[in-house]
Amino acid sequence: MTLLIKGGKINKTKKMTFTAVDTYHDEVAIKPFPATQAIPEWWKKMTPYLAVPEQVKKGNFFLGRNSIPNTSFKKCTPMLDALASGYIIPLWTDVFVTCNPEGFPVITWKTLGGRGVFAQHGDNAMDVETPLGYSNLVFKYLNPWIPKTPRGYSILVTQPFGYRQTAFQAVPAIIDSDKSTLEVLPPMWVKEGFEGVVEKGTPLVQITPFKRNNWELEFNRLEDGEYQKIEDRNFNSTLINHYLKNVWSKKSYK
Repeated sequence: MTLLIKGGKINKTKKMTFTAVDTYHDEVAIKPFPATQAIPEWWKKMTPYLAVPEQVKKGNFFLGRNSIPNTSFKKCTPMLDALASGYIIPLWTDVFVTCNPEGFPVITWKTLGGRGVFAQHGDNAMDVETPLGYSNLVFKYLNPWIPKTPRGYSILVTQPFGYRQTAFQAVPAIIDSDKSTLEVLPPMWVKEGFEGVVEKGTPLVQITPFKRNNWELEFNRLEDGEYQKIEDRNFNSTLINHYLKNVWSKKSYK
């Protein structure tokens, strides 16, 4: 843990460590990197403002009918937070995907060193509920990086949030990475009928550390009309960027 003093305040920065399983992969495989370096192209190309009939210009944006801002999802900070959270484990070498006569995927690669890139996850893996459009034959990615978090922290392992239309789809998991000393071999579905090259560097898994806590379910309610007052005092009183200005907390993954 590192203590950073900024503006008279002490910020505690936690450390995420990835350890290579051997010298070969340390020297050859692409290292995991912050998800901020893998923001998808479709997000980068998205315009922050949409064309709206009967526009009235207000500074950098326009108000449409009923004073509704013409902002797109590009202005949605919570969505960007998801895309940029944690770290990406990429595919470390090109692989070639074909289908066998039964229609199941076959994965091959050119690199000769190390322990391989993918392996079938076993016969029982076919019983796992499969996403629409993907083969029910599950493979595991032989990820060469062991994740380690500080005491009390686990990792959420998911398909990279910005990469949905991909040849591989990661099976989600939570791992108590502060206590585990073993490698993480993420199970993967392969897109049904896909044939072609999946290139080195393709994001395969997004790993987001989080602090473990015990939780208890509770219910409450607002009095009639109270939520409208809350909206008008907060969100509705700001034309644009209310969440960014008044709610959002900066997250840092380096």
